[in-house]
Amino acid sequence: MAESYRLLEQGERLLQEQRLEEAIERFRRYLDDSPEDPEGHYQLGLALMEKEQHEEAGLRFRRVIELDPEDPRGYDGMAILLMGRGEYQAALEYYRQAMERDPDNADLFNEMGIIHQELGNSLLALEMYEKAIALEPEMGYPYYNKARALMDLGRYQEAVTWLEKSISLYKADEEKLKDVLFELAAAYEEMGREDRALRAYRDILRLDPGCAEALANMAGVYIDQGRFDQAILYLDRILAQEPDNEHALLEKAYACGCLGDVSMEMMLLEQCLKANPENLYAISNQGALFMEMGDLERAESLFRRALELDPEYPWALYNLGCLYAVRGDRRSALSYLERSFRIDPSLVDDARNDECLKWLREDEGFRGLLSEHGRD
Repeated sequence: MAESYRLLEQGERLLQEQRLEEAIERFRRYLDDSPEDPEGHYQLGLALMEKEQHEEAGLRFRRVIELDPEDPRGYDGMAILLMGRGEYQAALEYYRQAMERDPDNADLFNEMGIIHQELGNSLLALEMYEKAIALEPEMGYPYYNKARALMDLGRYQEAVTWLEKSISLYKADEEKLKDVLFELAAAYEEMGREDRALRAYRDILRLDPGCAEALANMAGVYIDQGRFDQAILYLDRILAQEPDNEHALLEKAYACGCLGDVSMEMMLLEQCLKANPENLYAISNQGALFMEMGDLERAESLFRRALELDPEYPWALYNLGCLYAVRGDRRSALSYLERSFRIDPSLVDDARNDECLKWLREDEGFRGLLSEHGRD
């Protein structure tokens, strides 16, 4: 019997180390000797779930429930499994059954909150997180999740308070601390506090100097502020690690264009298309650049290439509308503009100020499109 329990202990250690094949092998050997032990079935279910062998994992969790209907872990395991599949209502019922058997388990309240949030019930989610915090004031997850629920409700200042508390609890866990800092930066961006957002991104980069997401987000803030030289510095740090990073290439191309460096903008778009010949944004932007240079035939070819790849791509439709406006073809211009507005009404804002469409601004049909599809 002692040897059998050693197999269980070895399996649990291997599971913690993510050595899943070895853990599964130990648990199976343990269950050969102790087929009626709920603990062995539960641990094997966890390992199988980590291995994405979901069907057998579900069988193991159900076996736990059969062997010991009062053990909350079988219900909890089924809930986690179903939540991973996106079956939130079914998962919620298993969580309720787990909670009936273990009403003081903060993890269960936290996980119930996550499900309510996924189902769009942010207020119910908040109630669950608050109960989890009351039970385990030093557990970081419910603070972080409560902040995310508050952000869903547009209560950004309150979210910041809870995120700051999360930071104090996650100082020893760098990966989780990065997640919290990303949420904190997002909250500050929503509040228009770009200075605080940049500070949060810098904190992430102190933890992980090569974090491409933080570098890209910082560049995005600087672009929004019109500080294009500063944005390029951060985009170059991404490209030094990932020369074919399409997002960084496109953002740098835009920044260079805003600084008037058209040749660099074109070169970066070419580089992006070399990495991915079907990047719609790069194709359309390159077409727009040729249109600005007066090469309308080449521009039209690129816009139509984008539409071959995606007939509903709004920027290609919009740019074709602008191109026909430049040619003086009112009917075609309005047709393409109307299609683009129908797919993406935010393009109406661009159309109001686009120099290519200047001569159409007094046109009754054009003004009708702006009125019909505009947000005001």
